[in-house]
Parts: sequence; structure tokens; C-alpha cells
Amino acid sequence: MRWALPHLVTCGNLASGFLAVLFVASHDFLHAAAFVLVAAALDLLDGAIARGACEEGDRLSEFGKNLDSLADVVSFGAAPAFAAYAAVLHTLPVTGIAGCLAFFVCGALRLARFPLVGRPDHFLGLPIPPAGLFVAALAALGPPPLLVLAALAATSALMVSTLPFPTPASMLQKKPRIAANRRGG
Repeated sequence: MRWALPHLVTCGNLASGFLAVLFVASHDFLHAAAFVLVAAALDLLDGAIARGACEEGDRLSEFGKNLDSLADVVSFGAAPAFAAYAAVLHTLPVTGIAGCLAFFVCGALRLARFPLVGRPDHFLGLPIPPAGLFVAALAALGPPPLLVLAALAATSALMVSTLPFPTPASMLQKKPRIAANRRGG
């Protein structure tokens, strides 16, 4: 039963993404952003639980990785992109759709690349959860359309970039202190 817990948490992430989409459809962008935040918390939690529940090479862990990517593309790709369009970018129909589509596709590309280049100490490219949280928060705030387009372009480019971003685990580890090399005197 312990192997099922991370999958249930991932399904909670997926359900939160779906609820975010429903709130976007109702033009309730604040609650939509809140559900993207819930999805992010569940995404962090499912990874921590999965590392303790599944052994390396386990078929269930492969299933969990695939389920996690599907949940993430909904919660941090589709929901935020739809929110950005519905909240702000509908005023720029063609460029708004293009910007949201670029964000969604770059997020999916980022998720597809992750298992190929994943490292324990850093990610290559901006992970989709912080990008999705940022875009969902922007949609809730409702800034000018050109600012949202610029944010979509920047986050899209960062997701498919090869820039290193620290993992949550590496940010929590204490860095060794380097003692100053002082000469006596």
C-alpha cells in the first residue's frame, strides 16, 4: 500500500490543476492561482514520498514519473497558460494565443527532457512548477498584456534553456564553510 501513496498525492496535483482550469473558466483567477499553489505543494510532497516508497528501477516508480509529468503539464502548463489568456491576453487574440501556446509547449518540452538530463544537485532549464506558479500569479494580478507576454516569453525560454537551476534538495543542504586562509603574524 505504501507504493500507492505517492501516486495518490500526484493525482491530487492533477486534480488541483483541473480545478484551477475550472476556476479560470469561471473567471476566478485568484482561486485558480491558489489551486496551482496547492498543486505545487503536492508536487513537492509526492517526490519526497516516492523517494521513500519506490526502489530504483521499480516499474511503479517509472509509472509515477510518467503520471507526475502528466499532472505537471496540466497543473503548471495548461492551467496557467489558460489563466494568462483568459485574464489578460484575450485582448491580444493572436499574440496572446501564441504566447500562451509557447509557454504550454515549452513546459511540455521541459517535462519530456527532464528524465534525460536530470541531476540530483541541479535542473537544466527552469522547472515547470515555478514557471507555472509565476504565470498563474500574474494572471491573478492582471498586469498589462505586454508585461504578461514578456513574462511568458522569458519563462518559456528559461524552461527550454540549459541554464542550471538548483533543486529543492540542494537548496536545503548546508554548504561547507571555507575557512579563511590566514597567515599568522
